Amino acid sequence: MEKIDKIIFLDVDGVLNHNAWFNWVHNHSEFLKEGGHRSIDPRSVERIIKICDETGAGIVMSSSWRLWEFYQTIKNLNRIRDLRPILEKLVGITERTEDRFRGKEIADFLERCKSGDFITKLGYNLKKADIEFSKNPKYLILDDDDDMLDEQLDYFIHTDDRVGISIKDIEKSIKILNEK
Repeated sequence: MEKIDKIIFLDVDGVLNHNAWFNWVHNHSEFLKEGGHRSIDPRSVERIIKICDETGAGIVMSSSWRLWEFYQTIKNLNRIRDLRPILEKLVGITERTEDRFRGKEIADFLERCKSGDFITKLGYNLKKADIEFSKNPKYLILDDDDDMLDEQLDYFIHTDDRVGISIKDIEKSIKILNEK
């Protein structure tokens, strides 16, 4: 069983896609004809994979792109070619709350790491079956929204929805996850 002790809580909109990307895709229809997806910038995906590779982190999707159950999310997102490298690193999803407050959803997931209980009251599984989370994992939040809890702010990279995840964001992310 694989043990996860570092987590990237990943949003999609504003991180893996952004205004500059939408403008580029609009002017490069050949990308779409070759199987690319208008909502996923492959360069941004590569940047996330670089963080994972340099830190050993797994990805927990906190984006509105997630569904209610982990394996439904995988099945749905696997249709998008440029997301497949992300799916290889995906180890869980946060549970949606009624208020959709991202910081609380992340805090709830971290509490589940402590308890080991990833089955929701509705019976939905929130993690990959063959992994175990550290009870107190290091974590990073990549999101263009800022609805985080105060205690999460040191672990939060606020991406710019005009450009998505930047080189500077990558460097800060690696530093956060690799700090002793």
